[in-house]
Amino acid sequence: MRVVIGLLVALALGLMAGRLSASASSEPVRAPVLRAAAPAPGASREVAGVPLGFPRSRAGAALAAGSYQQAFADKAILRPGELRRRIEVVATPGFAAAMLEANEPGDSRLAAGPFGQGLRAGVESAFFGVPVAYRLLSYTARKAVVETWGFSLIGNVAALEPTAYFGLARTVLVWEGGDWKIADTRASFGPTPRLGSPRRGGEALGLVELAEELRPYGIAP
Repeated sequence: MRVVIGLLVALALGLMAGRLSASASSEPVRAPVLRAAAPAPGASREVAGVPLGFPRSRAGAALAAGSYQQAFADKAILRPGELRRRIEVVATPGFAAAMLEANEPGDSRLAAGPFGQGLRAGVESAFFGVPVAYRLLSYTARKAVVETWGFSLIGNVAALEPTAYFGLARTVLVWEGGDWKIADTRASFGPTPRLGSPRRGGEALGLVELAEELRPYGIAP
């Protein structure tokens, strides 16, 4: 079992295989905005490129989970020290070190590989995460467990064809110091939508079942 950041970052910055299942009760909320120039809906401020200050509510926890994931599916994390800065902003002191240890090697591989090389050469590149849907596995005023389904897209116009990686992420958030903080996070790849008809017992059938339990993030303006 290894910690995961973002929505299953390309080249896998760690993952936990396994099935996540639980009953959920949640209400639709607006999706975090992809634009970095303004705080995500529901956030009151931004620190080190991470939106913060989400409400202490079910909707606030759901928005925080999705927004934090987007903050790690970002070209900026390949800058020296940026991954550490963002982890220290969103994670609890007791979890930050473990989160960094699990994800720093993958971040370094990404920076050293074709994608990072393209960035340094000024090649037009894309790296972002999109939380599609969510469900609250549990919620109290002090702790929330949020499961999100979405994808990270990464690639450039030279050597790395843009590819989307779908996955489920489960994030444990605790209310600490006036903000939702990540106390644990795990993820697994899939289910991945397919254009063709699913085979009997195929992964796409799992996606249909999952869609019945998840609530969609709203469309950002």
